[in-house]
Amino acid sequence: MNLKWTRSLLVTSLLPIACVAPAVGQEKFPSHAPMRPLPAASKRPLEKGTTFFVDAAKGDDTNDGSVAKPWRTIQRGVHRLTPGATLYLRGGVYYEKVRPTRSGTAAAPIVIASYPGELAVIDGGLREFFESPESSWQPFKGGAEGEYVSTKVYANVDERKIPHQFLPGAWEPMWGIEDERPLALGHFGDSMVPLHGYRTIADLRSANEFMVDRKAGGDVGVYCGPGMWYNRATGRIHIRLAHHQLAGLGDRAYRGETDPRKLQLVVALGFGDAVLRVNGVRHVKIEGIILRGATGSPMIEVYGSQNVHLDHLTVYGGFPGLLVSASKDIRVTNCVFRGLAAPWSGRAQMKYFGTASYQIVFQNSQPVNENGELAYCEFTDDHDFAFLRYIKNLQFHHNFVDNFNDDGLECGPKLRSHSMFIYQNRIGACLGVFQQHETDKDEAPTGHDPRSGVYIFRNVFDQRAGVYYHLPAKADPTGVFLHAEGHFLSDHGGPVFPVMRVYHNTMLRRTPVFRDHFLFGLGNVGLNQTERDVFNNIFVQMDQVPGVKFIGAKQARELREGGNLLWGVKDGPGLKGDPFGKFRGTALFADSRKRYEPGWTTQDRVANPKFVRLSLDDASADLRLLADSPAVNSGQPVPKDWPDPLRDSDDGAPDIGALPLGAQVWGVGVNGRISLFGGAVVAK
Repeated sequence: MNLKWTRSLLVTSLLPIACVAPAVGQEKFPSHAPMRPLPAASKRPLEKGTTFFVDAAKGDDTNDGSVAKPWRTIQRGVHRLTPGATLYLRGGVYYEKVRPTRSGTAAAPIVIASYPGELAVIDGGLREFFESPESSWQPFKGGAEGEYVSTKVYANVDERKIPHQFLPGAWEPMWGIEDERPLALGHFGDSMVPLHGYRTIADLRSANEFMVDRKAGGDVGVYCGPGMWYNRATGRIHIRLAHHQLAGLGDRAYRGETDPRKLQLVVALGFGDAVLRVNGVRHVKIEGIILRGATGSPMIEVYGSQNVHLDHLTVYGGFPGLLVSASKDIRVTNCVFRGLAAPWSGRAQMKYFGTASYQIVFQNSQPVNENGELAYCEFTDDHDFAFLRYIKNLQFHHNFVDNFNDDGLECGPKLRSHSMFIYQNRIGACLGVFQQHETDKDEAPTGHDPRSGVYIFRNVFDQRAGVYYHLPAKADPTGVFLHAEGHFLSDHGGPVFPVMRVYHNTMLRRTPVFRDHFLFGLGNVGLNQTERDVFNNIFVQMDQVPGVKFIGAKQARELREGGNLLWGVKDGPGLKGDPFGKFRGTALFADSRKRYEPGWTTQDRVANPKFVRLSLDDASADLRLLADSPAVNSGQPVPKDWPDPLRDSDDGAPDIGALPLGAQVWGVGVNGRISLFGGAVVAK
């Protein structure tokens, strides 16, 4: 059997993207159906000006790089680029790590792109497991049922390189357990569903899929799904693709081929090297390329660079998928980042038995990152999402964020001058939507620029799907463990939160907020030594009506809030009396009036927002307002200098929520292909 990659990949039918369960017929994929749409080639026109060409199958690095005589490797081509030149990659797989070395100018940038109508793949892994799997694996005698081992020995993989992305509160460095660092990671080649990177052979071989207490002793492993383990003693890779037996996984369970010799696999070994490293260059655009084959290392690393534009890339894996350090004017548009969480991967599997990856990281280097844009991108299926602490002036908009089984957006602490703008996104299932880690030295000053802060506006936050959080301790055929809802706002170690201005958002939950915190936690969580504005948002729970609880609050903090509308779909219609009435008779309410007149809750309302469609038994929704909605013309004025792209289209007093009455619903993700309410955009 000789399995080859063709020049052009056809896109699958557009999947219901808001769902992580497979939505394409299993019979089409020997492994497991894709979680998300597979990439499709773009037919954009050829660039004008000087052009060079690379062809992994037909090229030769002694050629001149013309269309008739292309080079074979990308690295050969990037050394020849001059301002205004374009390097086209013909369709195919390039097994190399790429380091752009030439800069363009503002008027004549350098472009590196897939050839129009074709898909180029940069793979930092090993080609034999994709091109000739039948000779790359052999059954392993003495192992578990269905265990195979690589036929080749891969020496010097464990080089103990220093990580490039140390994160507060994360798993780096692996003190005391460096020998357990997963060094073999990968994906199924047909569907690009991730393979689990195992820390121990005991877990790979285990028949147990329930949670165990390792601290209590014992040698019971935990099988975390199809995956690999690198044996440091022999230099060989072990793989096992056993079917799941865990009740409740349903369609998420692996039921595909168990013999790796019959499957194309993307396999990468090692640690510490980025697949694409953009270092010290200016005015470079990279577009239309697929990147895969990273290990516990960045897939794309941008360091000391300026005016770099990443456009229409598809990134599979990496820790992180994108690492940015000491760079300025970095744009990431219409890109897809798919993480290391398979349909059967939960927080526990990744955090304790695998790779606890971040997807996007802005690193603390000098000079500090400045002027970034992440727009019309899709960020899905990973452990942690984005560590945004170390960048000034970030525009984060029109993105689709979904299925992160731990932290969501980490925006950093209060700084003297630090602005971030998060708007017009659809942010779905994250265990913690906004997370905050410990504060570094010299952060969180007493004073700050009054115009600075994290501005969060015109977003839809829909946590209802929940995430795979805990491994069950016993059989649970209901699958409820797959849908845990965490917190909208939470932290590690009691740090100081940034100044947050949260206005004109629509927020949905299925279950009640932890401790019934006011305004999904925005009203009282993390208000020590900082300040917060919360205006004109809609807060909706499927179960129970959001209430007013200020656990542990003995005095009012710097909170200004009003014009918010709260509702419970199930229990709201039976509500009697004013749920805020008791609070308004407390000393805390009186103290709040000293901070913000007329006092907390006074300008808020509990009422059915009257969306076009939202029900208890339907995962879909249409969050536009009906004409008789109590959210229409009921909000509070917000300062004119706060950005709002829909201000001019909102007649009368401000409407509450993300969409004013009559507003056109925008798309998010690549080319706006996903509805703000989830699923594919319906053609009009």
